[in-house]
This record gives sequence, C-alpha cells and structure tokens, in this order.
Amino acid sequence: MAVAVPAGLLLAIGVGALTLLTDVAEGEQALIVAAVFALVMSWGFIGLIWAMIVDRSTLRDAIDRPDESVESKWLDAAMSGALRDTVMLTGLTLAVVSIAGIALDGTWALIGVIWIAFFSTFVRYLMAKKRG
Repeated sequence: MAVAVPAGLLLAIGVGALTLLTDVAEGEQALIVAAVFALVMSWGFIGLIWAMIVDRSTLRDAIDRPDESVESKWLDAAMSGALRDTVMLTGLTLAVVSIAGIALDGTWALIGVIWIAFFSTFVRYLMAKKRG
C-alpha cells in the first residue's frame, strides 16, 4: 500500500485535472467537479495499482494458481456460453428491429448488449456453481 496509495492519488488528481482541461464543467463549479472526480476515482485507482503490483507470495492464504480453481473453470464456461447467448440475442434483436423498422438509439442498443452479456454470465455461473 506504500506505493499504491500515492500512485493512485496521483492518477486520480490527473483525472481531476483532465476534467479542467476538457471543460467538463465551466465557471465556479469547475474546480468542485474536478475535486469530486478525483475523490471518486481515487479508490478505484488505489485498488488498481495495488492489484497490479502485489506479489501473491506475500499474501496469507492466497491460492497458488487461481486460474486453475474450480470457480475459474465455472466462470470460463459461463463467459463462453454468454458470448453465444449475446451474439444470438443481438442478431435476433437486429433482425426484429430491421424488419419492423424500429428506430433504436445506438446507446440504448449497446447498453442492452452489455446487460444481456452480464445477465447471461451471471445465470450460467450460478447454474455451474449449483451443479458443482
């Protein structure tokens, strides 16, 4: 944590400064918005830096090879099945939208694709966990 905290805070301050440079907010509120951005992003950046630099051998009760655990195999199977589900449902939705002539905003369409992928992965993971 001795490296992760300062590095994460520096990255968060950089994001806050970036909001000032890109005019995310104007006037008197620009500095407040930059500070809020930096505060919100700081925890995520600290965690990211810690995860990138931590040595697994220094962690107590850490699994030697986490990618070979049963949970990892469940997640791999769930994600590969979710990809098939996402491609199939996205294709069917595209066909229905095209044939029906429905105007659909791209942002909402992409949000729908992400939700399909997340939900399918979640359900498939729970099913694999239940099967053991």
